[in-house]
Amino acid sequence: MADFMQARRVFDAGVLAWGIPVDGQEAERDERYASLAFKRATEYAPMMADAWLGRLATGDNSVDVLFNIYKYRDSLFVEQRRLGLPPRTLAGRASTGLLIDYPVSDPFEAAAAYACAMIGEGDHDGAEAAIDSVSTPDKPPIVDFARGLLHFRTQRWPDVLTSLAQSQNWPDEYMKTVGDLMVGSSCAQLGLFGEAVKRLEAAEAGPLAAAHIPAMFTRGLCLREMGNEPEARGIFETVYSRQPGFEDNAAALNDPKFRITVTTKAEIDSRTDRWDPSSVPEPEAETAEAKPDLLKQAQEELNEQIGLESVKAQVAKLESAATLARLRAERGLASASRSQHLAFTGPPGTGKTTIARVVAKIYCALGILKTDAVIEASRRDFVGQHLGSTAIKTGELIDRALDGVLFIDEAYTLIQTGLSGGDAFGREAVDTLLARMENDRDRLVVIIAGYDGEIDRFLASNDGLASRFARRIRFDSYSPEELGRIGTLMARKRDSVIADEAFDVLVQRLAPLYETTQVDQSGEVRRSIDLAGNGRFIRNVIEAAEEEREFRLSSGDIGIEDLDEEALMRIDAGDINAALDSVLGMLQR
Repeated sequence: MADFMQARRVFDAGVLAWGIPVDGQEAERDERYASLAFKRATEYAPMMADAWLGRLATGDNSVDVLFNIYKYRDSLFVEQRRLGLPPRTLAGRASTGLLIDYPVSDPFEAAAAYACAMIGEGDHDGAEAAIDSVSTPDKPPIVDFARGLLHFRTQRWPDVLTSLAQSQNWPDEYMKTVGDLMVGSSCAQLGLFGEAVKRLEAAEAGPLAAAHIPAMFTRGLCLREMGNEPEARGIFETVYSRQPGFEDNAAALNDPKFRITVTTKAEIDSRTDRWDPSSVPEPEAETAEAKPDLLKQAQEELNEQIGLESVKAQVAKLESAATLARLRAERGLASASRSQHLAFTGPPGTGKTTIARVVAKIYCALGILKTDAVIEASRRDFVGQHLGSTAIKTGELIDRALDGVLFIDEAYTLIQTGLSGGDAFGREAVDTLLARMENDRDRLVVIIAGYDGEIDRFLASNDGLASRFARRIRFDSYSPEELGRIGTLMARKRDSVIADEAFDVLVQRLAPLYETTQVDQSGEVRRSIDLAGNGRFIRNVIEAAEEEREFRLSSGDIGIEDLDEEALMRIDAGDINAALDSVLGMLQR
């Protein structure tokens, strides 16, 4: 049974011995006596939170002390107010478990201190419960710090970013520095290297010297992932000169293959134990058995393409290389790892997107990819509204494309020219893309597309791009004959038939577009048919010709109900001529 009278007597003695005047009385500071007095007070009245706080103030930072301050936190200040002490006169300090300690004197700080202790003990559920007990919206930053630390220690990187979203605004510069370190490291683990570098640089510039080395090391790894090996190595050398016993840094310095293991939110969410990083289920074993139906489907789609003979030959070589590599692996023979990323170059409307889907089916059929999904993207899918958001947006896009193909049309627009100071957004997107291509090389195939010259300039914009897109498949402009055949095929799929004389008219009128050139908006000389869009242009012509046919039939002497199937399907020369006039007229506006 609690003896509050005795507890208060020894508590008051402890306060005096700690050097705090009580009712005008002062005593010589005696830390040992103060510690014993506060301990005796907790024995007399275990629910006296201020006595437990006194024990912490005098150096007893055991988990038991932190637990009881947390347990009885609602009665903090009761005894101090009785003695007329101003707030925070009696206060202790507790380690957060990551580089800094923090004052403890109120219920919020008590919850955070106990949570940090539980994190250190491995009781993550207990830590979360302590943090969740603080439900007020005006909680101090230390509570968010504790939640961020919980997720940092358990490698729940997206949750770290959520918990520490306001850390840049924290008034405590030391705590803010550790926040920058946690956020920067978490961004690095998620492949958000641009934002990681920014936050890690902030940590290095902060007042907490103990944060500088880990921040520098992680920033060096980020620069390595971004293709800046010379600067990364310089950082590793600096870290080594300051802390030669740092084993991971020494390994990174000696081995360029020492890299960050990037993960994803989906992988973290798949854990069977949310706190245990090792509980991610093992991926299903890749089937070594080819998928003949999918391979057959890919071949049929490839054969259906009009023209593209050189493209078909290149795709056949890709299939052969992948098939033989798989066979050699089955026989236990060495097979050099080859990049599967591709650059498709040539004018628009020449079937690049279609061939990308064919390649995805082939790679899936041969076990290179798990799915034949193709995610189409352009600059707007990568670039965010501000620096930092681009890396996040790019990472989310790549997450959607994992185990399939990411097809980037007009890839050269990722890096825009002519901007004052360069295109920081585009470079952030490319840096993130390159890092993920390396870290997810077994789960991602990237195909970029655009004109030859534009792709050349794009690959030259970053040292790491050219080596990752070593294979190039060139697409030529369609000839008038090929465009006519494409039009015939398109019409057939729409239950229309181009009459022979209409076909001749179509080919004849396409010839000038193929043979003449124009200067495009970038100052490059292009075939007129390329500016018109090749296959896309023909699709527009066929759709317009069908409209002309409908108008002709509905305006004729024969009633609509009396039209036979042949008349309903036939596109004649007049329809084609009128359609070409209309579509070309739109292009010339």
